[in-house]
Amino acid sequence: MPTFISSIGSLAVPAPHVEPIDILLATYNGAAFLRPQIESLLAQDYLSFRILVSDDGSTDDTLAILSAYAQRFPDRLVLVPSPLSGRGALRNFEHLMTVCLAQGRARWFAFADQDDVWLPDKLSRSAACMQTLESNGGADLPCLVHTDLCVVDATQRVVHPSMVRYEGLNPAAATRESLLSVNEVTGCTVLGNQRLLELALPLPPAAIMHDWWCAVIAGSGRRAFIPHATVYYRQHGANQIGARDRGVWARGRRLVLDGPGVWRRVRELGAQTWHQAVALGQRLCERGLDRTYVDDYLRWRCRSRLAQASAYRRYYAGPQLDRLTRWLLWRGFDAQPPSRRYP
Repeated sequence: MPTFISSIGSLAVPAPHVEPIDILLATYNGAAFLRPQIESLLAQDYLSFRILVSDDGSTDDTLAILSAYAQRFPDRLVLVPSPLSGRGALRNFEHLMTVCLAQGRARWFAFADQDDVWLPDKLSRSAACMQTLESNGGADLPCLVHTDLCVVDATQRVVHPSMVRYEGLNPAAATRESLLSVNEVTGCTVLGNQRLLELALPLPPAAIMHDWWCAVIAGSGRRAFIPHATVYYRQHGANQIGARDRGVWARGRRLVLDGPGVWRRVRELGAQTWHQAVALGQRLCERGLDRTYVDDYLRWRCRSRLAQASAYRRYYAGPQLDRLTRWLLWRGFDAQPPSRRYP
């Protein structure tokens, strides 16, 4: 049975520096903020790690910066050749995940974004938590640790000390069912184990993002949230995915300025979450794992709104307005029953 540990603040102490970790850093035109991030990775108080970097065809100084660091720290930073460029963040991270798994050097892996800054104890806190998750047979299960973040602006001025509170989320209470609809796992805080990589790869076409896919895969194992910011999450104009204030006034302003766009994006996300859940059910079936909770979710999505009313809080996490919006706009997107969807 999967285990979900709501929060592990008491375990946020340095772990023994013995288990090797691969930090997976995907880059693309990130020269403006790349140096501070690499410096923060190199300054980790957890000593057994290396940084695997895959670039997606940058046209700025990103490659020059990476090459300089690779020459200075050849045992720490490794440039991973990429067969194609312009694939986007999801496929760039998938490439790094594939290399990490194929090499088999690291027991654990961590995602890193090019424009953030890690606090020095980021890895050690997560590693201590991962050791607990993997104890008592957990190493044979997909395990994932994630943390809170401190939201900062382009100049690293603090916007909000907690991204979780800023966005009105509650990852400590998230379940494998609610994660099918709402991603409360921020990729740049993730530490995962080898079993998670094995089950997550290859990423299916329906995967919305690499971190969300890993989060739902971890539903078959163990996941823990550390309610402590370990990353300065840099919010700037070039972010592909950014933190958003989900307060009533901020949300009302977005609806006034871009109402049709907001409704369109909500509907699109409804379709994306549906197809990702179908892909998850297929993956679990292929690997001989229990998919019952995914089938139940898909059946529930196909029910009438009235029939859904009693259980929508179970599947739709987040602020109440978000929950109601999904309940009103999201539907099933495939009339085929779950029992016929898988081989």
